[in-house]
Amino acid sequence: MEGVLRQRGFSILEVLIVVSVLLILGIIGIPNMMTVISNARLQGGGTSLSGLLQNTRMQAVKKNVTMTAHFTVLGNGPVAYAKQATDTSSLTASDPQAQLGAPLTKMASTPTGSGAPAALTTAELGFTAVTTDPSFNSRGLPCVYSSPGNCANSGFVYYFRDSRPSGKTGWIAVSISPAGRIRRWTYSSGSWIG
Repeated sequence: MEGVLRQRGFSILEVLIVVSVLLILGIIGIPNMMTVISNARLQGGGTSLSGLLQNTRMQAVKKNVTMTAHFTVLGNGPVAYAKQATDTSSLTASDPQAQLGAPLTKMASTPTGSGAPAALTTAELGFTAVTTDPSFNSRGLPCVYSSPGNCANSGFVYYFRDSRPSGKTGWIAVSISPAGRIRRWTYSSGSWIG
């Protein structure tokens, strides 16, 4: 046994097989991972908006005033913020606010564009929704503010989409019932799930 040397390590063929398997797994896994990340970002935007709306409602009750949530777009995407309904100034650093995320786009009223889903119906929501800025009166009920002392009870719905690297689009909606229930909806497999 004196002249036998034992070689250690992998052959070039074994290394090529392992690298090939890893490349195939990467090619399959990366698009799925991108979809998961996009869905999480979309859900996060909906959760942030829901939280801001709930905060606006609580501030209205706590301060015994009508509070309104507004939407604007900054460099990082849509932002929702709250102010007293009588305050018509733009966003300031002291306003309660929620960054909804850069890939998200708020729709003006209903979903539009290539592959856009149908808007939520009265049958799904349980009420006829408006898409103006939502206000909450001093009792915490959602309303459409028009002047001091005039805030008509209403329900609201807002639609957001995100553009994904694969060219597909994800959709989320946030609704507020006339009773004040805030609900997130995601569009999946051809229907809204809430």
